[in-house]
Amino acid sequence: MDVGLVCQDASTGGWRYTLMLACALKRMVSESRITVYCCMQRLPRGGFDTLTTAGVELTPLWDSKWLSPFKPKRLVGLKLIDKGLNALRRRWKETVQDDYYRKITKRFARHDVMHFAWPYGLEPPLLTVPMSFIPHDFIYTHDFGVDQYTQQAWIAARQSHERWLASATPIVSSEFIAHELRQSFPSYAGPVDVVYLSSLHPTSTAGNDPSAVAEVRGRYGLPTRYILCPNNIMPHKNLSGLLAALWHMRQAGADVKLILCGQNTDSIRAVVRSPLYADRSDFESTWDVLGLGIVSDADLLALMGGALLVVNPSLCEAGSGSGLDAWGNGCPVALSDIPAFRDQVRFLGTRAEFFDPQDPREIARVLLGMLAAPDRVARAVEASREAIARYSWDDVATGYFAIFERMLESSQVERR
Repeated sequence: MDVGLVCQDASTGGWRYTLMLACALKRMVSESRITVYCCMQRLPRGGFDTLTTAGVELTPLWDSKWLSPFKPKRLVGLKLIDKGLNALRRRWKETVQDDYYRKITKRFARHDVMHFAWPYGLEPPLLTVPMSFIPHDFIYTHDFGVDQYTQQAWIAARQSHERWLASATPIVSSEFIAHELRQSFPSYAGPVDVVYLSSLHPTSTAGNDPSAVAEVRGRYGLPTRYILCPNNIMPHKNLSGLLAALWHMRQAGADVKLILCGQNTDSIRAVVRSPLYADRSDFESTWDVLGLGIVSDADLLALMGGALLVVNPSLCEAGSGSGLDAWGNGCPVALSDIPAFRDQVRFLGTRAEFFDPQDPREIARVLLGMLAAPDRVARAVEASREAIARYSWDDVATGYFAIFERMLESSQVERR
């Protein structure tokens, strides 16, 4: 089978999913041809070597800088000229992008199946070959107490999903997201395939190396006792609830720090003064919470290897990527008691301790209970390590191949 995968841009988790899926598809059926289309400058560090070593082909997509070859400086006092140059620039970009998109669509049509791993900002191409896509989640349909999405952005996200549902088969990673899709788009009557994911790193046990843990701890200046939360700062990640829980833990006498890693966390260094707020700290040695920003996969696993536990307090997710890595890495896991996480743990057979994400006192109670019960936690860690090992990316690839084959057969029947 000849499969094309498109990932023009993605979050950290989206890239890791794409790399693992492409390599697993190639490994499962070595004679198959797997091609990943992406913006080469957006590939994560090591991504090129990971794909090419696995025998996956790479085809570059457009470079946004190339599409906008000139960006004139503002001509003070010459507003009409300035406006005209910007209009020409926009017209150039649209013309070049449309021409390139037609050419790349012809390349897509040469494959047996096309899979779109990150459809955001991308229109469904007009193809006769069957297509599938990952809707990821429907966060924009929820209200987390902030204006996370403007009305215009909400409408744009919904309309994009509608266009993709009309053109391609959705594949999701949990029964919860399948339910969210049907609830959000009740008129959609097509199939919704569920394929659960495995660890998002090929060598998740690498974090158990004491030398790697010591090196990362020294490089970032970390203490010996810390809790790790690998989340970004979007409102649904519920970091405010976790900060409040940390205050309650410190009030109970727990000598523990909180380490964050993820997009836009690198500017965080704070002292938690109350359940309601944290003060920025400019002192390297005085802090309760430290953000590291986006870290490499190797650093993430080492951070997990040195952590007392990994916590994910999200209010809504498609699944816990941090849990997938932590279970394989032998790190205890604490999760929000939300449907997607419960569904993931049920399917994989892993262990986690759950808490109400909207009750900081309960989050603190659960985390303190885990720190006070090392024997119980150790048993859960070992059970989780064994469980996640039984479900690999080979199993994930098998599920995807089955969907691709069904799509291909249906497409051939329609053409007859």
